[in-house]
Amino acid sequence: MDTMKDTTTKVDQELKFDDAVVAKIVGITASEVAGVYSLEGGMVANMTDFFRKGTDPTKGVDVNMDDNQTVTVSLDAVLHYGENAPSIFDKLTTAIAKNVKQMTGLTVTGVEMTVKDMLTKEEIAQQKSDKERKDSKDEGHDQHPDPKPAPAPA
Repeated sequence: MDTMKDTTTKVDQELKFDDAVVAKIVGITASEVAGVYSLEGGMVANMTDFFRKGTDPTKGVDVNMDDNQTVTVSLDAVLHYGENAPSIFDKLTTAIAKNVKQMTGLTVTGVEMTVKDMLTKEEIAQQKSDKERKDSKDEGHDQHPDPKPAPAPA
């Protein structure tokens, strides 16, 4: 009788996540919670945004991973004026813990949020208007050819 030996060997496995991946999950999750207008970064993030088109979902998010098993999160947020900040914070904490666990298997052990501002509807409308004006100016600049043509080769 021919007996087959189990030749399967155990494979060492290690799954790691870069801080930026977890920060992205947190940032996108925060953008989906009612009452959160935006997350704000420090001067470095603001300078990065100056040179980048679109928004950075990791802006305003700081992640600290311990032993690639647990995560603590710090956020700098701008909320809608008139909203209940403690309620928003509770919803945000729950959503962050759920999404990080679901997507990475990591456990969120702490969330800290600093409210940097609370914007009124008028302030939000003004910011959107300013951004649209800037974006249309930037797009218009990209579409116009250089007024001085390059000299022809001699």
